[in-house]
Amino acid sequence: MTSEEPTESEALAIWCARLPGLREQARRTGVGERLDRDVARVQEGGSALRAVRKWVRDGDPEVVRAWSGRDVLGLVGFPGVTRPTPVGTGTYVCPRERCDRTAGRDAQGHVPVCHAFGAAMRPTA
Repeated sequence: MTSEEPTESEALAIWCARLPGLREQARRTGVGERLDRDVARVQEGGSALRAVRKWVRDGDPEVVRAWSGRDVLGLVGFPGVTRPTPVGTGTYVCPRERCDRTAGRDAQGHVPVCHAFGAAMRPTA
């Protein structure tokens, strides 16, 4: 981590956003069980800051994937065709109100997921 430590809430937001990539990396490197133990600790109220210090390194690229597993490309629609705004657009927040992470729906319109607790994020009013 950098010299400026995140708060526990900020660390939980980082943990939540980075967890899918961490799980994939842990599976590839054979440390999935260790990561699962730390995930369970955070879910039970343990320190997300401790987990972030252990698992997230400065400079790690944040992985963003579409539902298909392929990286999202900057695709453009046909000229003159405008898509209607999907229902439920807007900002979503932590379903347990424990962190500061906010997210919007993905390119396919899926509701963002809280990876730290395995639940759909809650829409803001």
